Amino acid sequence: MQNYKSPAKINLFLNIIKKRSDGYHDIQSIFQLIELYDEISFKLRKDSQIKLVCSCKNIIKDNLILKAIESFLDYTKAKKIGMNIFLKKNIPIGAGLGGGSSNAATTIKALNGIYNTKLRESQLKTIANSLGKDIEFFLSGKNAWVEGTGDIITPIELKPSWFILIHSSHKVSTSEVFSEYKVRGRPESFSYDNYLNNSTKNDFESIVFKKYPSIFKSFQHLSKHGKARLTGTGGTVFLSLSSLSEAKKILSCIPKNQNPLIVKSLIT
Repeated sequence: MQNYKSPAKINLFLNIIKKRSDGYHDIQSIFQLIELYDEISFKLRKDSQIKLVCSCKNIIKDNLILKAIESFLDYTKAKKIGMNIFLKKNIPIGAGLGGGSSNAATTIKALNGIYNTKLRESQLKTIANSLGKDIEFFLSGKNAWVEGTGDIITPIELKPSWFILIHSSHKVSTSEVFSEYKVRGRPESFSYDNYLNNSTKNDFESIVFKKYPSIFKSFQHLSKHGKARLTGTGGTVFLSLSSLSEAKKILSCIPKNQNPLIVKSLIT
């Protein structure tokens, strides 16, 4: 059996530049990997069947792991190898943390080893891009400044940080939130200096907070202690801190029914 950790990410900011003619949006963001992982195991079978078992049974159908396998086999034309796949979900679903995309990227890398196909990074990226926009980032496994539709990825170094996360009980639909966003006026373009000066934002906050008052309430709890932010299209809000001791101190002030969680940044 081969075991893999599939990390989550948070968007340190998320700026929408424009809606494109193909329906996608050009964005700017910093994707920060964090020490919150799904766990995926692959065990070979004697037949050619692929079985996925997940701790969340309602996400087995149309799971990106299965789609990643299909895309990998279509690309490589390899003969299917039977596998039992075990997915332990620790990353909440619909939380803006990229769990599904991370699972797909982890699967693509695992299959390259299982099948001994020795695909180059550019070939793995081709498979990833056929599945979704964030998967290539997780394939690289590096914190990054991200632009375009998520396809322009520039690795960057980030200082170690601790984050207090509050996950919503709502599974926020990325496509729904994007469909409701309207680019107004002349879009603002951010630089890395804007991020360092704490003058960036997440353009989806107003939409998500209006649709989900409970997420806004969590945001308010964190905002008492610093500049809180939504990650992705929700529904996780977070507060970035420079030390574990500071994070623990603030954690003790947040109502326990919010189920706050401290996670550390993943330095790449």
